[in-house]
Amino acid sequence: MNSRFVFLLIVLALAVTSSNAQQNVTDLFFLAEADNNVCRDNANRFEPTDGLQKAQGSCSDTVQGEIPDVDHMVSSLIIEPPNGCTLAANKNFTVKIATTGLITGFFDNPVNQYYKFPQVVDKKTGFIFGHSHVTIQLLKSSTETPDPRLFAFFKGLNDPADNNVFTQVIGSAANNGLPPGEYRICTMVSSFAHQPTLMPVAQRGAQDDCIRINVVEDSKKRRNALNKKRNA
Repeated sequence: MNSRFVFLLIVLALAVTSSNAQQNVTDLFFLAEADNNVCRDNANRFEPTDGLQKAQGSCSDTVQGEIPDVDHMVSSLIIEPPNGCTLAANKNFTVKIATTGLITGFFDNPVNQYYKFPQVVDKKTGFIFGHSHVTIQLLKSSTETPDPRLFAFFKGLNDPADNNVFTQVIGSAANNGLPPGEYRICTMVSSFAHQPTLMPVAQRGAQDDCIRINVVEDSKKRRNALNKKRNA
């Protein structure tokens, strides 16, 4: 048999197999949407989502809820510190986040109500009831994605924003700032029950923002350390 013909047959068979597999997956989505039985049919794979944060995964039958129109979508911008700036290690600093399109200060109990309620839009303003978070991760390099399980800092911004601006101090008296390294600072906007906010269209700007910063040893401390080493 002609080798070129055999090759074409193999390509065609692979294409049909891939198409069938994709169709099977698509059918699963449509079936779940039709009668909302995805959790029941996958009970052997996932526990039900019951308000607890389950690291092993779960299946939620909470409806998505209300979705705002395009004139009431969420937008965030980290306005402090500046993107790409250099900060001193082990010194507290402030993150400020401007967020619009969100009625802030609304969140349920993440201990026993996580993902339990649908998204709700305010009838008067048309904006989503919710809150935000700031999360900071150490980057190993400029090309390696950080492990989402690891973070240097995480805080829910549960209080109402002041004139649409959240303010969060990074560090405390007992644990100042961040150690040296390159970090990514991101926002995580959420609805009342902590799920990511749902938007009405796919083609849009992001609800969240991220920046990168460099954290370095204070030059004076570095000099003192070098001097100590030399004099030892």
